[in-house]
Amino acid sequence: MNRITIITKLRAIAAIAPAILIVVGLVVAGALYAFGEAPRALYDSQYLSARAADGMEAALFKMDWGRTQQDGSQIVLDQQRRFVSWVDTARAHADSQEQIDSLHKIADASVPIFDSLRKAAPNDDSVEPGMRNLEGMVADLISADEASILAMVSRAESLARVMVIVAIAGVIVVPWICFVVFYRTSSAAAAQLREIRANLNILDERGETTAPELRKIDDSLTALGFPKPNPMLAEE
Repeated sequence: MNRITIITKLRAIAAIAPAILIVVGLVVAGALYAFGEAPRALYDSQYLSARAADGMEAALFKMDWGRTQQDGSQIVLDQQRRFVSWVDTARAHADSQEQIDSLHKIADASVPIFDSLRKAAPNDDSVEPGMRNLEGMVADLISADEASILAMVSRAESLARVMVIVAIAGVIVVPWICFVVFYRTSSAAAAQLREIRANLNILDERGETTAPELRKIDDSLTALGFPKPNPMLAEE
């Protein structure tokens, strides 16, 4: 039956640190890639969603202003088309349920309000409550966009903290733990080798180390850094 030797233990300990460092390197590389993609993801989703909400708000204000102008019907029609276009843009880039729900409410509420706005006279104030209500919905959408941006930032910060912990554990803690275990294991092996050398010296003093096998043990200990004491360096 094979037994785990001191050499096996030392090799296993020596292999742990580089193996952990490889894993940590891959994880950190993946995190750096994710951080590098974060600005693009923020632009493709949250920034365009927020910009679309601002565009809706601007379109509503221009409708309210344009209906009293000389070519008010055309201004209102153009802004309604722009409003619908911004709604489609926001829907394409929404990534939270709150944003999606707000956009559904805005789309459903805008149709009858815009119909009333096209039919109403320039000085007809009956459409004002509906317009104010629609503006409030757009304001809620802007709040949802801001909350989604903050959630993305929070996720990035949380991932960064995790990566800091992983990096510290993988680059500092684990190698030092392996070093301590390796040092203690090798120290125990060195103590046992010194004991073997001491016993062999006792046998040599008795003249009992003439056997070839014992000479080979003596040579092996010398090769491992445990030579026979030099009589010239012995204390008087």
